Amino acid sequence: MDKKLTGRVALVTGSRQGLGLVFAKSLASEGAEVILTSRDVHAAESAASDISRETGAKCHACALDVLDEQSVEAAAGFIAKTTGRLDILINNAAVGRGSAHLQDASLDEWNLTIGTNLTGTFLCMKHFGRIMIRQKSGKIINLTSLAARAVFDGAATGAYDCSKAAIGCLTRCMAGEWAKYGINVNSISPGFFLTDVNRKFLAKNPDFYEESLKALPIRRWGNPDEVGALAVYLAGPDSDYITGADFNIDGGYTLW
Repeated sequence: MDKKLTGRVALVTGSRQGLGLVFAKSLASEGAEVILTSRDVHAAESAASDISRETGAKCHACALDVLDEQSVEAAAGFIAKTTGRLDILINNAAVGRGSAHLQDASLDEWNLTIGTNLTGTFLCMKHFGRIMIRQKSGKIINLTSLAARAVFDGAATGAYDCSKAAIGCLTRCMAGEWAKYGINVNSISPGFFLTDVNRKFLAKNPDFYEESLKALPIRRWGNPDEVGALAVYLAGPDSDYITGADFNIDGGYTLW
């Protein structure tokens, strides 16, 4: 059976764990050559080696701090030297919710969240997008969140929620601007998924799982393979007529 992404080169930011690791594995399983990135390049190298061994795909590791424009430029240089092209970009790198409510949060905490999640996505689109513009083709998938639509009562989420909502707007803006270059720009808004990171969280907070199910019409958390399959679809040729769209994959959480 032919693989959907054979011959494509993909880069996934923040891909040493969590959903980023899921996306990297899913793309590699469908034949893509994948560049895994992280501030911790040794962790990215380990993840790349594991995925290559499991899938047979060619994988690379690259140091990347999305807050640092020079680091993003260096990663673009790594692409030029290593693969010479980039067909798929998944902007996944992010920091989570802050420890303080908005009225108590420091400006440094606000700037870190907005900088990593929103400005980091902008910088990666700017520098990696130039490669796609030269090619006249590419697929970009940005990660938003159910938090862009649903407010969690009592949770310290202001900066995170704002950053994710703004990524949705950035996605639509660039989808319109870059369509003439043959570049599709879409976003995924994930809900709760049983990733490696979330399994560790649930082990320490067992009551959270049962409580969260009350807000889910589909009474379970998502399997990582489900959101991985959505990323493969948006990265492949079957989504060529889709751009500027956001895909909720949250078990119905945002219905209520």
